Amino acid sequence: MSSSGETIRVTAVAASSELGGTERVLLDFAARAFEHDIMLRVITPRPGPLLNILNDIGVPAEVVPAPPSLLRGSQRLTALWSAPGAMVGLRTWARRLAGHPFVRDTDLWYGVSFKAYLAFPKGASTPVVWHLHEFPPALTGTAWKLLARRRPDALIANSDAVARAWGAPAPGARRARAAPPIIAIPNGVDLDRFRPRERSGWIARALGIAPTTRIIGMPAVLASWKGQLAVVDAFTRIRDRFPDVHLVFVGGSIYDTVAERSFEGRLRTVIQRESRVHLVPFQPKIELAYPEFDLAVHYSTRAEAFGRVIIEAMASAVPVLAAAEGGPVEIVTEGGWLVEPRAPGALANAMVSALMLPPDHLRQIGHWGRIRMEDHYSARRFARDVSRVLRATTSGVPAGPA
Repeated sequence: MSSSGETIRVTAVAASSELGGTERVLLDFAARAFEHDIMLRVITPRPGPLLNILNDIGVPAEVVPAPPSLLRGSQRLTALWSAPGAMVGLRTWARRLAGHPFVRDTDLWYGVSFKAYLAFPKGASTPVVWHLHEFPPALTGTAWKLLARRRPDALIANSDAVARAWGAPAPGARRARAAPPIIAIPNGVDLDRFRPRERSGWIARALGIAPTTRIIGMPAVLASWKGQLAVVDAFTRIRDRFPDVHLVFVGGSIYDTVAERSFEGRLRTVIQRESRVHLVPFQPKIELAYPEFDLAVHYSTRAEAFGRVIIEAMASAVPVLAAAEGGPVEIVTEGGWLVEPRAPGALANAMVSALMLPPDHLRQIGHWGRIRMEDHYSARRFARDVSRVLRATTSGVPAGPA
């Protein structure tokens, strides 16, 4: 137990109880909050795996049911301004939250989603921290940034790029007097869970391909903006040069929107036409997939706020190819390659450059990535820095990471 001082009670409100990237970041913090005298409790809008895992690790987590009109809204709640039904549902959910014991008996409200940002009451005496996992929405960004100046007492951003997008001053510039601090704290990775391992060959066996096959792996939610179709495009440009290389996607659909529900079918249709492109279902133990890859790809079609797959791959000592915009630019300074975004030809060239390297050289690049994760991106460091901000906010003294 740390000697940080008196225990503070923090109530986190999550967007869902699925295991998307934001929820996995919350789990990284939840598993270590007690080390910093943080008594964390979590509220979700409906049951799901996040709730079960939190309770299994001893973090109290309960459901405060959200109305169907809210659950049917945009996955990110960024379009609520034009969705009256969802806004009515949000107000109903906010009233339910206000009556929950976790909310009535707390020292700080910790929002990790757009739903939570809007659900916290105005003018409450309890301090509020927003943890920003995304850029401001394209259509309603101005309104969100105005809210961010008025509602929370402090904001945490998962990258410098996100902090700047939400209004953090440039280095050396002064923060506006009335604006709450925006503190950039990069997400962390569990270095014990994600670590270098020997290749077991389980993916090759599952797909019925040769054990000596080289694999370009892409773990990602099946969503159009994650870039799987662009990666297939790049791979088809190089496949004839590397007959021993296969492309493997790992993941499933989690976004309950019309567009994303149809994407998996489109991707499967494309894969069926390509004998060396495969889809492996979502893996709860995704850490066992990375050692099977010679390369990992993260190539979203829009700027990513952070890029969790990148730090998981690098912690596993797997070299990474990532789009050169947003949060990934801050992460991949070694341990892989940054590639022009939305340019399958550039991605194909990067694949060629990596695959042409001697195996020992490629492994050494992966090793450099592991060292970078140990130095800058551990989940333990992440939990410590978030705890410092939460604790400082309850005391009214602004603080950033050590």
